[in-house]
Amino acid sequence: MKKYLFITVLILSLNIQNAKCEDVFANPDALGNIQETFYQAPSIQVSNDDDKAEDESALRGTPWFKKTRIKITNFIREKDYQRTQRLLEKEKAKEKTQLEEDYGDIPEELKESEVQPISDENTPELAGGVREHVAPNEVQLDADNIDFDNQTADVIATGSPVVYFPPQKTTIKADKLIYNTESNKLKAIGNVEVIKDGNSIYGDFLQINMNEETSVMDNVKTENTFLKITARTSEMDEKTLTLYDGKMVADNSFVLRLESQMISGINFDDMLVKEEDKSSLSDAIGETAIKIKAKDVIVNAKKDHDTFTLKKAEVNYGDIGLFNIPSLTIHTNKKHNFFEANYPEFGSVGQLGMFAGPGFVFDTPLQGGSTLKVIPIINNKSGIGFGGMLKYMSPTNQTMMAYGSSADVFVLRGIQHLDDKLYLQYGSNSYMDEGFIGPRMAKYDAELIYRDSSTIKDFLGKDKNLFFDQRAGIGYMQNTTYDNMDEKFAKDDTATMRMRYMASANQDLFKYIDKENQKMFRLGVSMQGSAAVYGTGDTQFIGRVGPNVKTQYKRWMQDIYLYLSAYQDGTPMQMYDSYRYGHTNLMIREAFRICKYLSVAWAGSFALADDAPNGNFMQENTFIIAVGPDDVKLQLGYDWLREQTYFAIVVAMDTKGSSLEYDKMVIKNPDRLAKSNEEEVELKVFDNPENSEKPKAKLKKMMYAEVIDIEEPDRESIE
Repeated sequence: MKKYLFITVLILSLNIQNAKCEDVFANPDALGNIQETFYQAPSIQVSNDDDKAEDESALRGTPWFKKTRIKITNFIREKDYQRTQRLLEKEKAKEKTQLEEDYGDIPEELKESEVQPISDENTPELAGGVREHVAPNEVQLDADNIDFDNQTADVIATGSPVVYFPPQKTTIKADKLIYNTESNKLKAIGNVEVIKDGNSIYGDFLQINMNEETSVMDNVKTENTFLKITARTSEMDEKTLTLYDGKMVADNSFVLRLESQMISGINFDDMLVKEEDKSSLSDAIGETAIKIKAKDVIVNAKKDHDTFTLKKAEVNYGDIGLFNIPSLTIHTNKKHNFFEANYPEFGSVGQLGMFAGPGFVFDTPLQGGSTLKVIPIINNKSGIGFGGMLKYMSPTNQTMMAYGSSADVFVLRGIQHLDDKLYLQYGSNSYMDEGFIGPRMAKYDAELIYRDSSTIKDFLGKDKNLFFDQRAGIGYMQNTTYDNMDEKFAKDDTATMRMRYMASANQDLFKYIDKENQKMFRLGVSMQGSAAVYGTGDTQFIGRVGPNVKTQYKRWMQDIYLYLSAYQDGTPMQMYDSYRYGHTNLMIREAFRICKYLSVAWAGSFALADDAPNGNFMQENTFIIAVGPDDVKLQLGYDWLREQTYFAIVVAMDTKGSSLEYDKMVIKNPDRLAKSNEEEVELKVFDNPENSEKPKAKLKKMMYAEVIDIEEPDRESIE
């Protein structure tokens, strides 16, 4: 009997609105520096449109290191609490003795009540805590009328009948409930409602076979925050839930963002645009809700993974048919922190160049529901080549490695989150985050990093916020000998340790925003500093400060940063992490919205004093074009210095009205769906016993208290 109402699990498990396949190499805390945002790897992001400040750590899950830290902290807190309790008990006993010496015996009525052990031999003794009495076959029935038919052995309940199953914490309501005592079957007829964990499923008819632990329900309907689910009928047994002729509809507004990271950091969404000037794909083709019709949908709740498979599916965008899917499987962990699917991948990665290839996803037993995606690729760096790519993903780790014969290079890039602000990044021949110095490429590197940021609102007055970011790292790196920018550095393969601390502060000084007239002006000042020491004994010190301006006038937006720098650059790995921007660095980003469907942008960085150690006056030079409506854009970019082409697809569409229709949906092991075996750990909070009232003061108050019984003079009395 304990597993016959599986359909309730569906309500809790099909909501994946928090899923996110994040680009961990992007720098979300950038202060607008061009250096920080070049060379971002293609990725997919799914998030709420307005939720800019969502908790990334919640999406990632809890790393093992953080769990261990919390356990140790809890252990120390508990020991400290217990020690404090023992000291207070000793103090209490000492003060009680002193009170008895000072005031004599304390009246019984003023003594603190204590629980005395029960010595009555007829009273059962509780050992090992309180135990809950479990009655698996216990059922509670409530109705206005209950009749028994002797011929059919039916118990018939009418008049708002309600049956409750305590072990499952499940309630069933209907117009009529019929329970057959011989067959051990329960039927619910008319306006059936199944309630569990505050969620409801509705239907016209429900039959439960308590012997075989199976059930059937007709015209199933249910809703949660984002989805409305219907089905003509359903069948349930111990391990499988099957829905027939059903449909899932996104009934509420939810913005789906699919974004490939792009060079230059230019975000066209920052531009103020009038409502009448905004564009949408629906303007051209009408309704744009995604509609999928699938013959079969298979949901498999495994031990550490949940997989969702569509078979023989047609995908339509509004009334336009996009493509057919023979089979597509989406893999996620139990908490749905991320997802991966066996769709093709394309994009561009630093030294590898542009690539494309089909993807095949496999579940792995590592790190609480991780996946491994295998991608045979064609790449284009200096001609057409072939190779392969592996992408490992878990709630706390994202790693990509690839090889392409066109570039004849092995590329590795990865990050392992250890705690909320502590992570390990590692790579080979790949541009990695180096704070405000910008992404840099070593032959290989591994670095342990602590990074924290905060915002002090209204620091210098209303809307004059101060943003602070700090980064401390220790790692081992080897200098790269790859040079595609003709830099005037001596090439060597030095490998050494490096410890470095970096800090950035950006203060808003003035803001003016006029959305209606598309005008904006923001003035601020940035201060940045870095200090590094190497295993060779060399050092590097950088300090720079300067104003920054962000403006928009109508369809023209620009960012200007000017830095005056003082530095002593003794790095032994010049090709890797030399400070390239000279004593006076000017960074400019320009963006222009030509029309609803076309925007262009350019980004550059200049060493104005022409004293950059690599000998280049222009340090960055990139052009970007964005084509398409605001909700679906294709972005193309070209980097003249590195002679590389980049592209990205940005999708931001409202999924309201999108639907999935299916002939049959099979959910395997529904009782395990979205239920994680991962251990949950939280910081324990103990009440501070020292805040409690002192026993001595409490007893003294009671010793001098006097109770006076005041009678009403006019009160009637009964003799």
